Amino acid sequence: MTDAIELSGVVAELQGQECLSDVTLTVPAGECVVLMGPSRSGKSLILELCAGLVEPERGTVLVLGRDWARVSAEEEMSLRRRIGTVLQQPGLLSNMTLYNNVALPLRYHGARLGDSEVRRRVVDQLRPLGIEALQDRFPAQLNPGEARCAAIARALVWEPDLLLLDDPIAGLDTDMVKRLGKHLETIKRNRRVTMLLTLRISSPLMDLADRVAEVQAGRVHAIKTRSRVAGSAAAAGQPERSRPDSMTKQQPS
Repeated sequence: MTDAIELSGVVAELQGQECLSDVTLTVPAGECVVLMGPSRSGKSLILELCAGLVEPERGTVLVLGRDWARVSAEEEMSLRRRIGTVLQQPGLLSNMTLYNNVALPLRYHGARLGDSEVRRRVVDQLRPLGIEALQDRFPAQLNPGEARCAAIARALVWEPDLLLLDDPIAGLDTDMVKRLGKHLETIKRNRRVTMLLTLRISSPLMDLADRVAEVQAGRVHAIKTRSRVAGSAAAAGQPERSRPDSMTKQQPS
C-alpha cells in the first residue's frame, strides 16, 4: 500500500450547506501531513471523513486501502482498530480515571492482555506526555491540556497504523506541546505511523510534517513540503521552525 489516505473529488455537506468542495488529498504511508487553516475552513471535516465519522456527498475516501462507503460491519470494526482519532473534544469518560480511560481500548479489544501488559502500555504513553502522576484523577480534575494529552495517549495505546489529531495543541502549554512533539516524533520514527493533524496556527508540531496542506473555504489550495513552508516563512521575515530537511518529494503548490 502506497497511500494511507486518498481523498478524490470529495464534496461534503453539514446541515445542508456545502463545506468541502472537490477536495483531493493523498497521504503516503508513514508520512505526517498537517492541514493548516483558520476555523471553519473545512480541515476538521476532512479529518472526520478520514475517521469514517462523516459520509461524503460525492467522491471517494480511501483509508488504509479501504473505502469507508464499501466496508462491511465486520471490516469497519477491524479498520477502526487501526486508526487512533482525537477530535476537538477529548471525549474522556467522566466516571473513569485517566488511567482507565487510556486503558479502555486495550481492555475492550485486547482480551488476552494481562494487567501487567496493559499497565506497561498505558504508562509508556502517559510518561512521555508528562501525565503519569495524574493517572488516578478523573476528567473533571484535569485541565484542558491534561485532558487532551490523555485522549492522545488513549489513541496511541493500541499502536494504530494511522493517527488523526484535530488541533492537538489546543489547551496545551508550551512544555506540553514540546513533550507531545517529541513523543510523536519518536513514534513516527520507530513505528512509521501515518499522521494527519490539523492546526490553526504554526507550532512546534510543524516540525513533524513531511507536507503541509493549506485549507481555505472548504478547498485544499496548496500542498507544500516542510522545506518550502520554512522557506516561505523566512522570506516573509518570520522565524524559521525547521530542522534539517532532506525531503526530496515535491508537489506543485
